[in-house]
Amino acid sequence: MAMQTPNAGVRPRNRALLSRWIWGIVAVALLLYLPVVLTDRAIFGIRLSNMQLLNIGLTQVNLMLIMMLGSLSLTYLTGRAGLVSIGHAAFYAVGAMIAAFTGTQLGWPFPLVLVAAALGGALVGALAGLPSLRVRGLYLLLSTFAMHYIVQFVFSEYQYKVFDVVGVPYKEAGLGPFILNSPIRWYFFLLPLVVVVFLWLHNSLRTREGRALMAMRDHELAATSAGIDVRILRLKAFAFSSAIAATAGAVYAYYMTSVTPEFFGINFAIQFVAIIIIGGMGSLGGSLAGAALWLLLPSVITGFAGQIGDSAGFIGRLLTDNKAQLVNLVFGMLVILLLIFAPGGIAGLSRQLRNRLSSWGNK
Repeated sequence: MAMQTPNAGVRPRNRALLSRWIWGIVAVALLLYLPVVLTDRAIFGIRLSNMQLLNIGLTQVNLMLIMMLGSLSLTYLTGRAGLVSIGHAAFYAVGAMIAAFTGTQLGWPFPLVLVAAALGGALVGALAGLPSLRVRGLYLLLSTFAMHYIVQFVFSEYQYKVFDVVGVPYKEAGLGPFILNSPIRWYFFLLPLVVVVFLWLHNSLRTREGRALMAMRDHELAATSAGIDVRILRLKAFAFSSAIAATAGAVYAYYMTSVTPEFFGINFAIQFVAIIIIGGMGSLGGSLAGAALWLLLPSVITGFAGQIGDSAGFIGRLLTDNKAQLVNLVFGMLVILLLIFAPGGIAGLSRQLRNRLSSWGNK
């Protein structure tokens, strides 16, 4: 029998580690250069058309990053803890209300507003999680649905009594002397925020409590018999997830400069559920990919529809006149096809591709 040397498995591991570092450096470089490309509409001085940039602008990317915060927190709550919720729009609204009270009315600085939004969101989330101590599944979903309308009603009353009907205004956000007064500055604030939240959730799921959370999701009775207090764990999951969502809501309100309760309607809530399903239930990376697809793909389809409309005569005019309907049709069909042929979402599809590539490499 041929004997293996002690260093036989070291070189492949070193190559894999080196490959990860290289790809990580490339990804960071691309993310740092992306706002320059989207602002100047050029790469290294070479002008690009709107279609070459896929009809995407930096504002859309910033909104995508804000949505990523919500999708990450819902993935933690529903995908990892197994607690079904349709109330994420309500937590965004809570963050926006707290930001209006502390930032607009009291004049607190932006970082302190975010801390207040996180604490307030955690408190509201813990209260919203109380029904999870008694009900499960669709009944819990219905309770979060009811909470959504309660929060939206409170926001409406708050707006009309304090700010009238024109909407809730917000001051310029700033981190000390660094004022977030342009899309590129917002990008360099939002991107690190998303990275920090992602790493925080990723690492927290590797702790003992994170493993207990997934044990509760997979088999609650077994988790209880192992000594896990699932009641406290549910409330913690709601509070933790809601704190992130409320912080994102405060950031969203500041980014929009003025919001109304209609910004946080039921369609806004459904978006988050769709994003985590498209991305892959329970996958943090998949939730980021799902948010990118959900926020950016309609703009890409709109750009292509406009391009066809400019050069295809009668059919082109038909497409141009019904561009919104075309975008909804194509986008809906793509999502349905993705769920049919890749029920695990983008994360599941990515795993399948990696397995196939690795199997080809081993042949």
